[in-house]
Amino acid sequence: MTQDINELIKFYHGKKVDGMDFSQIRKELKEKGIEENDIKNIVREIDNKILAGDVKKVGKIKARELRLIGWTLMIIGGVATLGTYIQWFDVKGYHIVAYGPVIAGYLMIVAARKAQRKAS
Repeated sequence: MTQDINELIKFYHGKKVDGMDFSQIRKELKEKGIEENDIKNIVREIDNKILAGDVKKVGKIKARELRLIGWTLMIIGGVATLGTYIQWFDVKGYHIVAYGPVIAGYLMIVAARKAQRKAS
């Protein structure tokens, strides 16, 4: 019986990912003659699998985006600072010191690395 329930969980998890509602899943399980407690357990397991899968995907994408934003900030801050010292930009005697974006970008990269390690 446990193997049958696991097979039902896998089958209906696939259907749920494809767009089937939980109400339709419950209806089909009732039509198959499955007890109400088993239906609740199956739906709970499907929901847990969906939530676990979504959390992992979001974490990885977020870490990658955070790293990209960090590198972008570091490059922009570095170019702005270096460009004024080398006089790539005409700022009429002023110097732009953009250490803030460089430091913030570095901290974002470090945070992305920690988030990626935590997700794996």
